[in-house]
Amino acid sequence: MNNMNLGVDIVLVDRINKILNSKKKSRFLNKIFSRSEISDSKNRQNQSEYLSGRFAAKEAIKKALSSYDETGMPSFKSLEILNSESGKPYVLINSKKQSNINISIAHDGNYAIAFCVANLD
Repeated sequence: MNNMNLGVDIVLVDRINKILNSKKKSRFLNKIFSRSEISDSKNRQNQSEYLSGRFAAKEAIKKALSSYDETGMPSFKSLEILNSESGKPYVLINSKKQSNINISIAHDGNYAIAFCVANLD
C-alpha cells in the first residue's frame, strides 16, 4: 500500500518582498534558505517571487511530512529546493536528494503556490 502524503501552501509575494526590503532581510534569508538557494535567488529577475515559491514549497513539504513523523521534522534551512538542468524543482534534506518527494511551484500575479507529494513507504 502506498503511503502518499500531500501538502500545499500559498504565499503572498508582497509579504516576502517587504521582508527583503527591511532590516529583517539577512535574518530571514539565513534562517529559511540555504546558501545555494540564496545564491540562485540573486540570479533571478524577480527575487521576491523566486523566494516566495521556495518558501511555499518548504511549507508544503513540512505539511506533507507532518502527518508522517512530527518528531523528525526537518528545519526550513535543512530543506533545499533546487532545480535540475531541465528546470524541474527537486528536494534535498540535509544535502541528500529525496526521490520520494515531488514538488511543483507556480507563480501568478502576486501569489506563489507549491504542491508536494511525498511517498513515505
